Amino acid sequence: MTDILDLPDWSVISSHQDGDTYTIEAEYTKPLEACTKCGVIGRLYRHGTKPVTYRDAPIRGCHVQILARVQRYKCRDCGGTCLQILDGIRHDRRMTERCIEYIENQCIRDSFTRISEHVGCDEKTVRNVAQGFVDRFKAEYQPRMPEWLGIDETMLAGEMRGIFTDVKNRLPVDVIPGRDPKSVATWIMVNGGVGRIKGVATDMHRPYHNVIRDLLPGVPVVVDKFHVVRMAGNGVDQTRIRLGKLAGKKVNLGWKRSKILLNKAHRNLSDKQRFNLQMWLDNEPELAEAYQLKEDFYAIYDLPKQEANEALDNWIARASTGPLKKDFKELLSALKNWRSSIMAYFDYPITNGYTEALNGVAKVINRQGRGYTFDVIRVRVLGRFAPPKEEPTMQELIQRTSTHQIRKSLLEAADGQCQSCMGVFPQGQLAFHHVKPLAEGGGTELIVVCQTCNARLGDSTQETVN
Repeated sequence: MTDILDLPDWSVISSHQDGDTYTIEAEYTKPLEACTKCGVIGRLYRHGTKPVTYRDAPIRGCHVQILARVQRYKCRDCGGTCLQILDGIRHDRRMTERCIEYIENQCIRDSFTRISEHVGCDEKTVRNVAQGFVDRFKAEYQPRMPEWLGIDETMLAGEMRGIFTDVKNRLPVDVIPGRDPKSVATWIMVNGGVGRIKGVATDMHRPYHNVIRDLLPGVPVVVDKFHVVRMAGNGVDQTRIRLGKLAGKKVNLGWKRSKILLNKAHRNLSDKQRFNLQMWLDNEPELAEAYQLKEDFYAIYDLPKQEANEALDNWIARASTGPLKKDFKELLSALKNWRSSIMAYFDYPITNGYTEALNGVAKVINRQGRGYTFDVIRVRVLGRFAPPKEEPTMQELIQRTSTHQIRKSLLEAADGQCQSCMGVFPQGQLAFHHVKPLAEGGGTELIVVCQTCNARLGDSTQETVN
């Protein structure tokens, strides 16, 4: 028989479902040996039971509560009464340890409101449990200093925060409360960056470069490629805006709607887009010149360093003459002030693209939270990308089965969500499970579940993917 409770030393008496709540009546079979008041062993006798309700992790899409028959004892020596000590239960929360673990696991992936809906408890309870996890994470988390460090900043919880990543292995490293030079320098020193870091990718924020120069002399600092090539696109846009205003409001509006043709790299345009763009440029020689400057600048990054240096000198000479000089002023200034760091890319081809992407994730988390503290956002950014335990990934599990396409479709449809407890999990913590439908006949249904639900749903219908 399936033990849906799946807790050691617990015995299920009965279970029933009422609406969206699944109630399990159970008792703890391990007797109390010593009086909790006087400490005497072997002088207790049973003194009735006390019904206590505990919240458990959701299963089968339902809230779960355990109606426990807790044994009361009376001591023959001191005359005091005491209750069983229940393993697997957190008495301060009136929850199972499994439910606490579920909330802590989900708080880095889902909103507190949705978690409270899944568990069937008050949102404040979820918030308090999550805060305990956040405090523990804050005390225990030790950043792993990478060899190739990415540095950037973003606005979180109302202030600019520093973000550090491993740009080579594409992993988050840390999020710190400030982005000022002192905070960045302190973080690098405390976490053993001196002697470990081989290179840094960042933008053209001068304080970052000064910190690396003073703290890590000789370590190359690479200005992120994306920030530089974006300036070339901005130059073309400035030319379009300037010429569009001279051409009149109607023409300018049409150009604005078609600006994607100018902004996209030529190699990424469709045949139709290339045809339309060529017609446009044939009628606007100055815009065509600006567009060609942009494309030629993009192409510099595909050349060896020596050829790139020569091509860059030629490009600067072309862009520095005529009316286009003002349009490309931003890029020309950047090349004048940051050329060595920009050209460092050709010796150390690292980019800060992953850091920028992580910034986007952090901003989404910040918006979804609507009031999350910085510590909560930090845990949600760092915790959700933590490398999984040494387990096969779902991709590896899928490849071991004969029903590859079916299971792959099920996995994509689930989108990381357990179809029993409705929690969101990384792929390494999911499994396939056969469940019997409520109606008779029809065989079994294959669903995607987390490892905990996979065990609780029972052995008789279980076919996990190994």
